[in-house]
Amino acid sequence: MKRIASVALALALTAAGAAAGPEYTLEDTRSLADPTSPPKKVLVVAMADDPKIRNRIEDKFVSHLRGRGIMATASHPIVPSLTKMEDREKVLAALAKEGVDGVMTVRAVSLTLDKGEKDRWAQNWQTWIESEQTVRQLVEQTLPLPKKKSSNYGIEFTLWGSAGQKLWAARTGITARSDLKSGVSDLLQLTIDAMRDAHWV
Repeated sequence: MKRIASVALALALTAAGAAAGPEYTLEDTRSLADPTSPPKKVLVVAMADDPKIRNRIEDKFVSHLRGRGIMATASHPIVPSLTKMEDREKVLAALAKEGVDGVMTVRAVSLTLDKGEKDRWAQNWQTWIESEQTVRQLVEQTLPLPKKKSSNYGIEFTLWGSAGQKLWAARTGITARSDLKSGVSDLLQLTIDAMRDAHWV
């Protein structure tokens, strides 16, 4: 009887772990300016090679930001695709004409599970954080996106000011595309909490 009970408990714990879903983490977060006047009207631009992931990230982020009293707008209704050169120009035009005082970019970087590649990505992100690259330059560097979808990504979050300068940034560990497709609410809530702790929202 005890053996049956032990097996039942083990199965229950396994099922509970499976139901909990992926554990998202932010491996690095940075405040790059003084958060005295956080943006109040933000355009959310997710750069991911999977349209479903992009749309889900933008919509969830908009929902989280609006819940905190920030006027947020998703970019995918304005620019549905990011795979052509003209799509990049449409994003740049949207940055100029939407009348926002901030931009939230979410960039999904294609990665393998190789530790060396993960370490290189972390170092490249560190170098990029210390650079003076603007949001316009990031868009020009990233778009158009390749049509081939990756299996794993590293996610980069950056909040930009009205002059295109970095205000706050963070990055995740390696995240599977399947986890991002099934739901990103927990990851975005983690990001919003980190921005709140840094007084950006």
